[in-house]
Amino acid sequence: MNISTQAHSRKGTIIVITLILLLVMTSMGVGLFYSTKQTAKQVSLSGSRTESLYTAESCITEAAHWIELQSVKTPACKNATKGSVCKTVSSKRMDQWGLSGESSAQRKRMNAHRYQCDISLLGAVASGSGTGTGFDVGQSGSYGGANTSTKYLYKIKARADGGNNVVSEVEIIVSTIF
Repeated sequence: MNISTQAHSRKGTIIVITLILLLVMTSMGVGLFYSTKQTAKQVSLSGSRTESLYTAESCITEAAHWIELQSVKTPACKNATKGSVCKTVSSKRMDQWGLSGESSAQRKRMNAHRYQCDISLLGAVASGSGTGTGFDVGQSGSYGGANTSTKYLYKIKARADGGNNVVSEVEIIVSTIF
């Protein structure tokens, strides 16, 4: 009789162990799902940060190109008050650039990106006489540089709003020589 009592008690133990293992495996599955979800969010946010930075750099490039075009005959913003914004460059719809190989999802995502650049004249620096060194080095075809009359310094400040509420700000200083 002793043998049948032990066999009956083992059957209940197997059910309890099975339920405990099922609970542990379910907990691991829920934890893995949560971890994967968080990782996917981080990857998406990282991509948005990169796209936002590239959008701000596009604004900087467009603003520098505007300064270059305006400075063909006379310095850009020459009559502007120093330190004040003399030109604002705003974004175009990024989905209309028509790059080959773009998917409709990529166009839609890039359409959410906007940028704005403010161009400010910081000041003008006149160079001294003779060939200079350091900041006073002029431009010419001869060795050592030639005297230049004035260098105009500009600050370009770009702000780009990307997807996932990501904002990038970039600021650079550029100069033209006259």
